[in-house]
Amino acid sequence: MAPRDDSAFLQSRRPWFALYGLRLKRGRVEDDDDEEEEREASRLLLLPQDLMYKILHSCDPYSLGSAACACKDLMRSVQNVELWKKACLEAWPQHGAAKIHQLSTKQYEGNWKRLWLTRPRLRFDGIYVSRNSYIKTGIAEWRVKNPVHVVLYYRYIKFFPDGRFLYKTTPQTVSKVARRLRRIPQGPSPAHGEDSVVVGRYHFHHDLVYTSMVYPGTTSTEIRSKLKLRSTTPARNDRLDILALMSYARESGTYIPMDPSPGAADDGDGKAYNRGLTTYVFVPWHLVQAHELNLGIEAMDYFCTG
Repeated sequence: MAPRDDSAFLQSRRPWFALYGLRLKRGRVEDDDDEEEEREASRLLLLPQDLMYKILHSCDPYSLGSAACACKDLMRSVQNVELWKKACLEAWPQHGAAKIHQLSTKQYEGNWKRLWLTRPRLRFDGIYVSRNSYIKTGIAEWRVKNPVHVVLYYRYIKFFPDGRFLYKTTPQTVSKVARRLRRIPQGPSPAHGEDSVVVGRYHFHHDLVYTSMVYPGTTSTEIRSKLKLRSTTPARNDRLDILALMSYARESGTYIPMDPSPGAADDGDGKAYNRGLTTYVFVPWHLVQAHELNLGIEAMDYFCTG
């Protein structure tokens, strides 16, 4: 048997070998696009620092966090002390500027950013939403003898820095209700219907929120709740657990003060509720239309608040 000649295989042409060790050059169109992107990005860096700080001063703290993720220059710019000082003064307006300055100096060594990130605070840039459901027995028909229905409804709370809040209970999703909770209505609000909202007062103490409002359409029934603020991730402040929900009769005309102490006992004339106490979830304005809480009962029968 004659020996096999492998020279034909070793000398075969492999065109891709010609590309090894070479660096491909970019086309002219790609070069133009890159130059345009660099030119657009450099305009921001050409701004004077005082003008840059003035622009950032008009942004909310969460926009500052987004800007810090864009580039190193913006990340250094958002470290300005005055930006976080402004954010802290707006986060706790009920305490007053003098008390917040004292708090920053004694407990946080003048670190305003750490104060804003670690201390519990209510968020004013969105709505707290509680999604509740219950089972209701339906009317028996000739096809279905024991029908049941899953009823879905929402509780909405929008807090304002001046100590007031807007409250609404409705089966409508957050995307349809958000526009009615943007600002406190001028004049009396309808007691019922789609446009009805309730204006109440709240007291914020450490991580506890005490709310009080008069029941719609009455002047003698007061609804109070005790909420606990927490975060799913640091500095989010995106959950409100309902610790208590009470109604009080006010026919006697007496006033029961809202005791801010965590262990305060409720008065004997209050009626407690144990349904519809699902945790409030915070939905910022920019996620109102796309949030999963807009899904109906057919698409999402249960929502885990976390």
